[in-house]
Amino acid sequence: MAAADSSHYQDAKGALPGDEKLVFASDDESPVADWTEAEEDAIKRKLDFILIPILALAFFALQMDRGNIANALTDTITRDLGVTTDAINVGGSLLSAGIVLLEIPSNILLQRVGPHRWLSVQIVCWGLVATFQSFITNYGGFLATRFILGCAESGFIPGALYTLSTWYKKGESNFRISLFFLGNLLAGATVSLIGAGILSMGPRYGISGWRWLFIIEGAVTVGVGFIFFALLPPTVGNGSPWISFGRWSYFTPRESHIIKRRVLLDDPAKLNGTKIHISGRDVWNTVKDARILMHVLISISATIPVNAINTYGPSVIKSLGFDSVRANAMASVGQFIAVALVLVLGWGADKTGRKAPALLVAAVWSLIAFTCLRQSSTWVWGRRYAAVVFSMATNSTVHILNVGWLSVNCQRPQQRSIAMAMIIMAANAAGIAGSQVFRTSDAPLYVNAFTACLTMSAFVVVVTVSQGLWYHFGNRSLDAGRVEAPVVVAEVETAAPGQITEVKKEWRWTW
Repeated sequence: MAAADSSHYQDAKGALPGDEKLVFASDDESPVADWTEAEEDAIKRKLDFILIPILALAFFALQMDRGNIANALTDTITRDLGVTTDAINVGGSLLSAGIVLLEIPSNILLQRVGPHRWLSVQIVCWGLVATFQSFITNYGGFLATRFILGCAESGFIPGALYTLSTWYKKGESNFRISLFFLGNLLAGATVSLIGAGILSMGPRYGISGWRWLFIIEGAVTVGVGFIFFALLPPTVGNGSPWISFGRWSYFTPRESHIIKRRVLLDDPAKLNGTKIHISGRDVWNTVKDARILMHVLISISATIPVNAINTYGPSVIKSLGFDSVRANAMASVGQFIAVALVLVLGWGADKTGRKAPALLVAAVWSLIAFTCLRQSSTWVWGRRYAAVVFSMATNSTVHILNVGWLSVNCQRPQQRSIAMAMIIMAANAAGIAGSQVFRTSDAPLYVNAFTACLTMSAFVVVVTVSQGLWYHFGNRSLDAGRVEAPVVVAEVETAAPGQITEVKKEWRWTW
């Protein structure tokens, strides 16, 4: 039994999408799962061990090349280039601008070329740019390479998230997205440790430590790009990676059937194995959607303080009296805490089926952490260090959970694809602002910077609560029949050969 490629979306004015109710057009031939729960659990575990490590490895490489500037700042890069930290901030803004500029075009191109090819090319390209940063000798070269690096990286995260969503059901999304973002979090945790070791190589062979940093980590990323292309399954249900040359597959025919059918029955809007066309109208309708814009606002507000503290956390620790190597190593502690935090909250969001409470926990954590950090200017070094660690532990937790929350509330593949690009654009736009939070004139206590981070954290709490309530009361309107829900319809082959019936789902918001 194979799922047909025919589905359509029946919309209603004022309709609200989200948690669905499954109904069938035919009582005689209801297309139900023809597999056991044990089979599906085994397949989910298999997908987890195949897909997520490959995608997370690429994300690790991205964050390594994007975030190693924090390690370079503890070395001699400012002296060698004759710039101040404010000038380095401009480079950070240009990197984020490059990502924002090409985020949506990259995601549209991904739908035409295919995720497997397009994402692989991207990884190799930004790895080469990251490596060539080692040759810069002046400020202009630094700005140019940071902007080009951002352009090369644009589209990878939303493209990877969209790809991940096509393999999993909605109730499995948050935890898997959290696992995917482990690449980001582990990079934040280990890049400081790796960077500490690489910086110690300078000035071997007359090459500064920060140049070795770019050379080695950029070369690693190029290698990751080839691994990604060789091992990633090309499409949903197709388990023959490039390295197999079509001779073997990750999945048996039975497993491929279950993988494709279970996702379609969960969300008929997902057209397995079919490239979707994204029109200008699709883009505009998504961009102007008020509820999507609320998710964008959450990610912007939450990511500004994250970018700020992750970039300057090692420098703040160094100002407590530690050398560069030890400061970078000590900065990694908060990132390891973030790994545990995002996994626990992502698992809880999927287990309960509620996303807003998990976001609220992360948002309140950030608020408390930055409140402590704002008051730490008169504290002894140990307490101030602890405040830095717990503020860095918030990392991208709110943003990661918010990505999953938005994904399950998208009605159509086109909307999901553009919305994923928008929310990653939001995070990178926040990088532009976040790179300007810590100013040279505010050093070494950075009281103004921490005040700004505290203010943004408080705002995130307010917006998260507002969005959750909006979804909750929207569902009450649907249940009361005051608003007609949209219905997604897919034609699916039944057990009887040649017979096709319809799967319909009424949408509800997931709050």
